[in-house]
Amino acid sequence: MRQVRRLLLAGFIIWASLWASAARVQAVDGSAEAAATPLTTAPKGLNQLSQLFTLPATFTNGVKNSASIQKVTNAAAPNTEAIEINSAKKQLGGAWSSDANRFDINQDATLKMWVYLGTSTSKAGDGLAFVMQNDANGTGAASSYTKQTIIGETMGVWGVDDDKQRTDAAEIAATGIQNSWALEFDTYSNTSKSYSDAGSGTAFDVGIKGQHIAAGYPGSADQYTATKVTQLLWADRYLFTQNHIDAKPSLSLTDGAWHHLVLKWDASAKTMTYTFNDINPDGSDNATAITQTEAVDTTQFNSSDGLVRWGFVGTNGSNAGNSLVVFESLPNLLDATAAVKVTDNTKDKVVTAGSKVKAKDQVTYEYTLDYQAGAVDWDAIKADLKLPTGITFDTAEIKYANGEVQTVAAPAAGDSSVTYDLAQALSTSNPTAVITLKGQADDVKINTATTATAATFTSDKFETTTTAPDYTVTVDQDIQLYIPKQSYTIDKGSDLKITGLVFAEDSEQIKNSWITVNSSLNGEKLAPFKMSDDDESGVFSMVLKADQLHVGDNELKVHVVDEDENESNEVTIAIKVSSGALGFKTIAATSKFAAITVNGKAQTATRENDWQLVVSDERGKGSSWQLQASAGDFTNEDGQVLPSQIVYKNGDQATVINGAGTIIDQHESTSDSDEYDVMQNWTADTGLLIETNAAATPGSYSGKITWTLSNAPS
Repeated sequence: MRQVRRLLLAGFIIWASLWASAARVQAVDGSAEAAATPLTTAPKGLNQLSQLFTLPATFTNGVKNSASIQKVTNAAAPNTEAIEINSAKKQLGGAWSSDANRFDINQDATLKMWVYLGTSTSKAGDGLAFVMQNDANGTGAASSYTKQTIIGETMGVWGVDDDKQRTDAAEIAATGIQNSWALEFDTYSNTSKSYSDAGSGTAFDVGIKGQHIAAGYPGSADQYTATKVTQLLWADRYLFTQNHIDAKPSLSLTDGAWHHLVLKWDASAKTMTYTFNDINPDGSDNATAITQTEAVDTTQFNSSDGLVRWGFVGTNGSNAGNSLVVFESLPNLLDATAAVKVTDNTKDKVVTAGSKVKAKDQVTYEYTLDYQAGAVDWDAIKADLKLPTGITFDTAEIKYANGEVQTVAAPAAGDSSVTYDLAQALSTSNPTAVITLKGQADDVKINTATTATAATFTSDKFETTTTAPDYTVTVDQDIQLYIPKQSYTIDKGSDLKITGLVFAEDSEQIKNSWITVNSSLNGEKLAPFKMSDDDESGVFSMVLKADQLHVGDNELKVHVVDEDENESNEVTIAIKVSSGALGFKTIAATSKFAAITVNGKAQTATRENDWQLVVSDERGKGSSWQLQASAGDFTNEDGQVLPSQIVYKNGDQATVINGAGTIIDQHESTSDSDEYDVMQNWTADTGLLIETNAAATPGSYSGKITWTLSNAPS
């Protein structure tokens, strides 16, 4: 028995020493890789990454973050930054989106970037993963390592298989990033499933050949499967494999090249479509492109508002590969607008599509960029302005919201476009830039149509366009208006016909219907009208109706404009309308007071309904008049005088009307043909009344009331 034990023990020692030797060889094979080279070949991408991403100094698991923001040194990629995730052995690195740069799963989005994964297959690090997560640890989220020991196969994302007795997949899932979905770019295939490997994190990739891309849910128990491994005379052990989703095996990821990655999120379909290697760094198509659409279970995120954090996390185990990311474009980086305004300064009007600008008019183009909001400043803006035909610019400048002005060269005559590099970034503190081009419409000999001209404003972060309107630069033609008679005196109530003549440099080529007559009467614009081709060439007439003219002096101003907006001189015509008469339009020849029943007392009688008195004033608006009434005695057939008096009552005030004449009304005309009903506001108790005393005797009495109308004093 002792001999048997010795043999068994010796066998174990030999096996263990061989295993340890193999492990040492693997460690020696993982030498460090220089980090400088990828930065010298990196493609063009974004900068200001510190505003877009958070790189925690230490993750919540206590491991120091190896990631850093590096300046790209490739001269062909100016103003570009990269995030270096790993560069040496035993590293965990990662960068998470800032609050302003979070991902909204309820909105479509496209992300474009370049990833660099190293140069050596045999000495490759473990790779990196794109992750969307709503982990409670936020920007400190990473795999939970025991005693801060980095296990490369996790990539800092997946669960940690560091317990050889663990059998529950939920336990390992709890050590991965929670509430997450990941797309891994695995550069080291972990396929060791021996008894001695149990608990050391070496089996996630069993069944997958070589470097690969795959998706999954790091915090889900369904992502992991426990496998029992046995060894003679030893207790059973367990290791975990991973249930990769849509794995793409046998790839060459660590080839020393930058790989283009496009991620397109479809919010309604809840899918992420990734395209890997669609283009090369020089922009040419890559025939080895991989495209895959992944259905994403968004309930895994447990996000109440649809916002999740995203980023890249990667690890190096015993090898020291480089992994870097350059971001080409991201959603919601910033929001800005562009607008263009074209002004005909000579006519002080905004030029719109289809309008006309006269030759030699001064013209201004104003392009306004307005920074609305964003996670980063809008910098390195290049303005590419397409220029209109028929306009020659002589000055140009760029003015910023902070008041500073950038002087730039005006486009040369005949240029079809001009490009400007804006010297300042736009931001919340400096939100606008106005590019102003000033010039003059060319002295064209024939009408010249411009086309709508686009302006594009681009940077590596944002692009927007605006389009200036199309219009026509028209020939500058001298037009003369001649109206032979420029002073008229007419009777009130008469229409007035005015005739004019239009002359132009090329009158024989001008049709009457091309000419529009514009006029104003006493400061009020009249409806414009076109001359008629039925009339003699160059001749027009217009009629002013009597009701358009007021008594006294009137002023008519006339000018004409052709269809190319060439305007004539303005002619002023004086029109005097003679005043009319003041008189009674309606007056009753005979009117009655109501009957009185004699009872030995004083009484007052009102009027019957046959009284009428309407004044007509044709002398013009603003003229005034006075109305007087006088009255004599009322007598019967026998000549007996009625003991009475005529009174005019206005409210509570009563005035006796006698033979001397009393003013009972006055009025100022409100129109040139004014009619005023004197009795319109009289009631049964107001106006002219008759008062009798107690001595009145029965009978029929008559008398005369005289109305006197006169011009009121001015």
